[in-house]
Amino acid sequence: MDGCVLVTGGAGFIGSRVVAGLRAAGSRVAVLDDASAGRPLPARTEGLEVIAGDIRDADLTGRVVAALRPAAIVHLAALHHIPSCTKDPRRALDINVVGTQSVLDAAAAAGVARVVIASSGAVYDWGVGALSEESPTSPHDIYALSKLTNEHQLALWARQPGRWARVARLFNVIGPGDPNGHLIPEVLDRLAGAADTARAADPIVLRLGHLDHRRDYIALEDAAEGLIALLGDGDPAPFSIDNLCSGRELGVEDLVTRLADLLGLRITCLSDPALRRPNDRPSQLGAPERAWRRLGWRVRRPVDSALAEIAAADGRFALVS
Repeated sequence: MDGCVLVTGGAGFIGSRVVAGLRAAGSRVAVLDDASAGRPLPARTEGLEVIAGDIRDADLTGRVVAALRPAAIVHLAALHHIPSCTKDPRRALDINVVGTQSVLDAAAAAGVARVVIASSGAVYDWGVGALSEESPTSPHDIYALSKLTNEHQLALWARQPGRWARVARLFNVIGPGDPNGHLIPEVLDRLAGAADTARAADPIVLRLGHLDHRRDYIALEDAAEGLIALLGDGDPAPFSIDNLCSGRELGVEDLVTRLADLLGLRITCLSDPALRRPNDRPSQLGAPERAWRRLGWRVRRPVDSALAEIAAADGRFALVS
């Protein structure tokens, strides 16, 4: 893309891969991130500007966007972890909703006409079967509420002439280096703690929440490529929403068992009622056909490949060959 691309949350789990992909494609990139997720800011290099800052600081965000005058903004900065959002809903809404408005206001003031934001498959109402972009939305938790609100904020912003806005409804992204307390990082920590003390003859017992709940998992690299493809969407329509998902589901127990196998560990999963989230939907399967058709993008890495990359990147285990 001609001109600079500003990536908010560009030091984060997904953002860092988007930045790497954009740079590999020859784009100049700027990162705005407060490093609150626990990942370090990248080093400044030729073609990469890095600004430490919080998107909730409207004055700072406005100055950054005005100085950069980016050709486009990819807005990824957010509080992602659902239990963290539930525990502190004011903070979640402050970051995800107020912070997003700061970014959109800054874009409007600086004349930036092209914005992509990351939403979530969590915005859909609970149901059976694949969720398409036309499926009903109904948030069941604070995180989903904040993401659906972001979509409406962007749609309102895009009503002004000359603006172009895209929403990526990301499903469950997995990959190495996830700093959030999601399922896989939590399981890795618990396996690492148990592997040294467990007897070789006995399986490690993992107590989890719902074992049969299913999710549509997408590899980190595929998610980043999908966001970049969305940024390059040639459709002139001012506003559009696309699922970024695989169209396949996997249960919690199956996912965790596959990861343990890659680590050379025998496990037994038990469902602990105390660990079951009260608002945990039993299924979240996405329909990817719209993105396939419009963007020429589709998931290229199966779940097992993503799990192998996660296992290889974690230095606490001796992997099986």
